[in-house]
This record gives sequence, C-alpha cells and structure tokens, in this order.
Amino acid sequence: MLMNKLRTQVKWIMAAIVVVFVLSIFLMYGPGGGRGTGSKDYAVAEVDGNRIMRSQIESGLAEMAEQAQNTQITSEDLPFLRQNVLDSIIIETALKKEAKEKNIKVTDEEVQKIITQIESQFPTKEAFMQYMEQSGINEKKMKQDVTDRLAQQKVLESVAGDVVVSDDEVLKFYESTKDLFFRRPAGYNVNFASFGTKEQAQKAREQLVAGAQWDKVLEGLSSDVRNSTPYGKPTFVAEKDLTGEMKVLLNLPVGKPSPVLSVTSEDILLVMKRSKSPERVLALSEVKDEIQKMLKAQRERELQQKFFQELKAKTPVKVLDASIFPAPKSPESGDKTE
Repeated sequence: MLMNKLRTQVKWIMAAIVVVFVLSIFLMYGPGGGRGTGSKDYAVAEVDGNRIMRSQIESGLAEMAEQAQNTQITSEDLPFLRQNVLDSIIIETALKKEAKEKNIKVTDEEVQKIITQIESQFPTKEAFMQYMEQSGINEKKMKQDVTDRLAQQKVLESVAGDVVVSDDEVLKFYESTKDLFFRRPAGYNVNFASFGTKEQAQKAREQLVAGAQWDKVLEGLSSDVRNSTPYGKPTFVAEKDLTGEMKVLLNLPVGKPSPVLSVTSEDILLVMKRSKSPERVLALSEVKDEIQKMLKAQRERELQQKFFQELKAKTPVKVLDASIFPAPKSPESGDKTE
C-alpha cells in the first residue's frame, strides 16, 4: 500500500542518517536500554585483557531478542547469539584501539548531533533527563560513549576509502537483473499528503477543489501535514496495492483530489492522481544512481567485513566460561579449535 511505501522511504532516510555504531548508543541509552540481568554476575571472557561480564553478554542478548521481534528464538540459538554479542564486543574493542592509534578526532558538534537524536526519542527534554536520572546514566559517560562510537565509525569509513563504481559495472548489473528488480507493475503516479485528523485533511481538500495549487496548500497547512510529496515529485503506487480505502483511487480522475482516506486511525490521507503508468521495465537512466549506491555500499561492506575479521584475528580473547557459548567444532569438521 501507499503508506507502506512511505514508511519504507522514511526507514531508508533514517538509515542514511544513523550509522551502525550510533545505533548501539540508541540501544544503550534509548527507552528500555540499560537493562541488567538481575542474577549473580561474573566474568565470562577476557578481550584484550579486559574482563567481559555475564551481564554484558545477557544485556546484548536481550537487545538482540528485542530487535528480532516476531522471530522465534529457541534455547539452541542462545549460545550462538551470545557468541555474536561477544564478537561485537571484540570488534568494538579493536575499533576503539584503532581509533586511538590513528588519533581519530571527533568534534563536540558531532557528539551533540547524536545526543540530540537520542533526546528526540523522548516526548520532551525533561522526560529524557528524568530517564537519565532514573537509570543512573552519567551524562559525561554518555558523551564519551558517543565519542567512541563516532571515532569507530570514522575508522570504518577510512577502511572503505573512496570506493568507485564504474558505468560498466552499473550496466552489467542492470542488464542481468532488470527483469527481476526493475520491472514495475501497472499503477499510478500520485501525490499524497498525510494528516493527523480528518478535519485537517478536509480543509486541504476544500482548498484544492477550489483550484489552489498543491504545494501552496500544503505549505499553508505545514503544521498539520505529517508527510507529503512535492507536486513536482509524485510517487508510484502499484494498481494491485489499491485495496480497501485506497481502492477509490482506481476511478479517481487525473488531477483531482481524492476523498479524505482513513487508511488507519493514524493515517489520514489525501491523494491526487497524476498519471497512469503501464507495466514496464524502468530505464537505466531512472535507476542508475540507485544501482551505483547499492553496489558502492556492497563493496564498502565487503571491505569492512574483511577488516572486522582481521581485527578479530589479532585481538587477544580468552573464554572463561565456555558453557554459555557454542561448543567448538570437532577437528573432523575441517575447522580448527583452540
């Protein structure tokens, strides 16, 4: 549906703003973060001479379970998930050491930007400060953690370097996958605006029916508009996705605003159909930038993954409680055991 497409776009935007290691800060300091195990604590491993406590592993495990949401986790999965948490700690420790050795600098402005993003998870600044106080989180320590994560991210960015994707690589990928990835079904190019209430949406609709321009109407009601597309940049919605309330768009005249659509209690939409789009394969010119970004990101991930393995291999690790981690594979499996 159109709102699913919108949510996907928002997720991609957020993914571009918040980097992987900053997400670990969000998990640590966001609502629900900083949990303890409530059981007797003890050291389960040593990473580069630093003791890793059972509570650290279980806290990371709890965050993984929370992020998995509907994914079923069995008791057989727990040792492997704990190993993933330990591996993350190993890599984080090694990255922190690399950042120090390379004298990576992080500015106060960069740190404050992330802290502001964390604060935005709370309804008010007072609620954020109250959470900090109730959770016993030290503001100085929080800033240091953010600084460390940003320094680690800069190390990763230096590893990826200036990855360049050639036009030939883009063309080769397009030609081999265009029918799979770039075949777009029949549908419509539409403008939409999302409002908090039906009254707000109806007010906008009345102005559009009276002949007012789309962008000017939304600009005048900007405080009521949650999300929208500029008139010059309509978005595509597949005909097969026009079900339920959205079905009315099938017979909506081009250039006319739809009735106010209550997709959910929180999604009040106003839609304007701009044109019909037949089923077709998107041209290379339409997806070239998207392919370049995807191939570049893939190349960067490969370089960073290789770097992770190198960091892990050279970081001293001693497991103190092997019972909570996966058992080493037998020599017969072809893998070496410690």
